[in-house]
Amino acid sequence: MFSLVQEQMREMVVMQQKQTALTATGTAADGMVKVSVDARRIVTKTVIDESYLDEFEFADLSGHITDAAQSAVQEIEQRSADLLAPLTERRQQISLMAGRSGDVPDFAGLLAGFNSSTADSPRDEGDGMEEHSTFPTVRR
Repeated sequence: MFSLVQEQMREMVVMQQKQTALTATGTAADGMVKVSVDARRIVTKTVIDESYLDEFEFADLSGHITDAAQSAVQEIEQRSADLLAPLTERRQQISLMAGRSGDVPDFAGLLAGFNSSTADSPRDEGDGMEEHSTFPTVRR
């Protein structure tokens, strides 16, 4: 039983490392607006096709950026949940084996902490001149 708990803890560390490395890109306006986010749900890149204004109104751009960002965050959420699913299943198996005796650590609280720890990490503020500028990229 103890070895199963130790294995679960090792898997949790690996899953957290995988989770913090997640990135996702959402699109809107027929793929002309792309927004990438990291595991902390922070926008890391925005790309707007230069022909965007040929097909869409400038007034709609902010809505399309928001839609793309929300799509990327939803993908991060789904991929995070997929990563954690085996851990949740294992905990349920350990609980059944322990006969719900209360001897099993509360992995649910630790698993919940993964999402909050990646989302609440401090953001590295820059002057906008570094490689990952906060300004949108216009694709040519």
